[in-house]
Amino acid sequence: MGLLRSLAREGLIFRDRLAAQLSWQASRRHFRPDYILRKWEGARDFGSSKKIAILVHFSSNKFFADYFVYLLRALDDAGFSTIVVSNAKKIDDESAEAIRPWCGRLIHRKNVGYDFGAWRDAITASPEVAAAEQLLIVNDSIFGPTHSLAEILERCRFDQADVWGMTDSFDGRYHLQSYFVLFGTKALRSEAFAKFWRTARYVGHKHAVIHKLEVGLSQAMLKAGFKLQALYPYRRLARAVVDRALAAVADEGSQRHPLHQAYLDRLLTGVNAGYPLNPTHYFWDYLITELRFPFIKRELLEKNPVAIPLLANWAAVVESSSDYPVRLIEEHLQTTARNRVF
Repeated sequence: MGLLRSLAREGLIFRDRLAAQLSWQASRRHFRPDYILRKWEGARDFGSSKKIAILVHFSSNKFFADYFVYLLRALDDAGFSTIVVSNAKKIDDESAEAIRPWCGRLIHRKNVGYDFGAWRDAITASPEVAAAEQLLIVNDSIFGPTHSLAEILERCRFDQADVWGMTDSFDGRYHLQSYFVLFGTKALRSEAFAKFWRTARYVGHKHAVIHKLEVGLSQAMLKAGFKLQALYPYRRLARAVVDRALAAVADEGSQRHPLHQAYLDRLLTGVNAGYPLNPTHYFWDYLITELRFPFIKRELLEKNPVAIPLLANWAAVVESSSDYPVRLIEEHLQTTARNRVF
């Protein structure tokens, strides 16, 4: 039975990679200047800030969920003039009016090319980006922030790195995870940056987006000589896992729930083998409780794809570490969660 499951899993991986490659090849023919349907101007003046954020939104509803508005307002508080780019099927004037006070522009576009298609269209359609000193690309795959973004982003020193992310990954090749990436002036003005977005394809497969565009963006900047750095680097998180494991061995009286112990064994095995684990999933609780990481991934709570144990305790973890209103997450999960209790 174990062999059959392993073969089935390998078959799914092969089909997924094949589909991604076919999608990437097909994207050569799937190219046009933009897929923008409509624009609304917001209340925030781009001239008052040299920091611009491009926040991607997707929902099956025509309105903006409260957790999304919370994130938008946090970006505004951190000094960013935000361009909201929505891939939702429909947005009406009432919904647009509801977020106008906290953004500089709202762009509604066809849902083509995932987040990178949306970022590309917004950059192309927004001349203000060329005059910015900082550009943040961010999406709505995160709940939060649970702590002040302004305080956290003060750590992004552009004399130390040209491009900053929240977390990084070695899956495929080294890259900053694209849900939150901040470009400084030097990187933003570069030909490498301009060329990447000028040639970025509208890809229709998530795996291809990750490995061709998410990884590709970081690799393009690295090859151009820019320095990349994560505020919560993977290597630091991996060391913490090893330190915890060694401390547990030294503490003979420590007892853990069998589910938790089995998970820690699996995690340590992966770290020890050098597997590129997703830090926002595998290290989610350590990030929040020990490092004041400001986000929790939506996919973790909606799908828990890597079977993190005891995740039902997520609300207590967030509440013990911040004053973020967890009801915003609970309300969103009521509309999106399927066959899950949390």
